[in-house]
Amino acid sequence: MRPLTAILGTTVLALGGLGALLLFRGEDWQVRSQAVGRRELALRVLGEHLATEFPGTRALVVSNPFSQQDGQGRSVYAFEAAAVRGLERGWGGRIRLVEVVFPALSAAAAANPESVPIPPDATTPLSFLTAEGAWEAMLGRHTEVDLVVSLIGLPVGMQQREWWRRAEPRFALLLPDLRLLGEGREIEAAFISGKIVAAVLRRPGAPPESVAALEDAHAEFGARFLLVTPANVGAVLEQFPNLF
Repeated sequence: MRPLTAILGTTVLALGGLGALLLFRGEDWQVRSQAVGRRELALRVLGEHLATEFPGTRALVVSNPFSQQDGQGRSVYAFEAAAVRGLERGWGGRIRLVEVVFPALSAAAAANPESVPIPPDATTPLSFLTAEGAWEAMLGRHTEVDLVVSLIGLPVGMQQREWWRRAEPRFALLLPDLRLLGEGREIEAAFISGKIVAAVLRRPGAPPESVAALEDAHAEFGARFLLVTPANVGAVLEQFPNLF
């Protein structure tokens, strides 16, 4: 395992979780602006899908706890605002946002996130940085929600968590590291069962962030992302057999 700074090149591709912690510091402002805009677009399309499929749902949004700390890079706060803005625009009032919540960090991560060992190919570092019991505490405070939208992936040890084995709440995910759920068949089963109702994944072969956005928003989404659902997961895996 390598520390956080050694894997930022991977995590920034996900545009989620702790990847935004140091994202684009010193980078070209236009590239940063485009990346923030694409995050909002990804969540707007996800929100539109959820509102169409599950109107009237009560949703909890799980987001980056570093965005609640002072002294972070401007991109941390920009990505946080873009995420909520994108979801709410996609929902169009058809889904009720109960709360945006931020899981507690482990003591080690709170003191120095770069000291925490994280697998070198991890795409959601916050899966490894949240405190033991943090997700249980969040969900325990919000038993009324039907849907959890996670912008930071899922915590490690999913299969052993009681709330994951229940039918509800259902989950929608932004650029998660689905390998935390196991092998390909186990991941596919999580979609087919309806536990994961939607996930935005990076499209294999997507253009680099420096490439200008297409004028048509949905064409831009299609060039860069995949919206995977229980209805299309089989077809997506036929087209991209190594997606997860």
